[in-house]
Amino acid sequence: MLLRRLSAHVRGENWFAVVLDLIVVVVGLFIGLQIDTWWGEQKDGQLESAYLLEIREDFEANRSSLQGQIARAEQTIRDMLILQTQSSLAEPSISLAELNERFSSVTVMPSFVVSTRAYANLTGSGDLKLIRNRSLKNALAAYYAAAELTALVMSTHEMELVQTFQPYIIDNLDYAAVKRDFVFVDDFPLGASTDEDRILVVLATPQFRNIVVAKWLIATDLLNQFRGMLKRTDEVLEILQ
Repeated sequence: MLLRRLSAHVRGENWFAVVLDLIVVVVGLFIGLQIDTWWGEQKDGQLESAYLLEIREDFEANRSSLQGQIARAEQTIRDMLILQTQSSLAEPSISLAELNERFSSVTVMPSFVVSTRAYANLTGSGDLKLIRNRSLKNALAAYYAAAELTALVMSTHEMELVQTFQPYIIDNLDYAAVKRDFVFVDDFPLGASTDEDRILVVLATPQFRNIVVAKWLIATDLLNQFRGMLKRTDEVLEILQ
């Protein structure tokens, strides 16, 4: 309709009407583009809000997990310090059961599994551009790079658990006594320990003290890693405020 009318105005050399028709076309196109742009921004804004909510949920989960692992690392450090003190005494001042219980922390390896759901979706789908806060994007990139480093540190210490601590227990202690408080399934309970006093034989040896110090070093290393990640987690959550 508009094209036929424009053609008729051109043939009739009614230039004012031609210009008026062109203005109508241009204004119509401009309004249409503005509406499309507005609608696209609304959709992007809604998607960004959904991602931000998911990021917050991930980091609140990370924060809770880190607090739990920090508590485990701190308890392991306390146990190692107690064992170091007991090893220097002529006779232990705590019970045999407590000695074995404290030593069980040697096999405890605090582990932080970072939640990557939202960030993986953002980077995998190419939607990272939807996050308009540049500080947040930079903080997220730095956070997950630090998480990879923490994972590498944990993996290294897991190898030490298998190569150093577990063989020491098997060779020198009653594993059932050390692990008796660890219950994984209710229907297959571990039998009672038969030689739990073996820890008294090795308590004052240099090897025992070295094992304790080695575990203290690992636990403090992990504690520093987790505290650093907790600080980064709080910084991201603060940006999300």
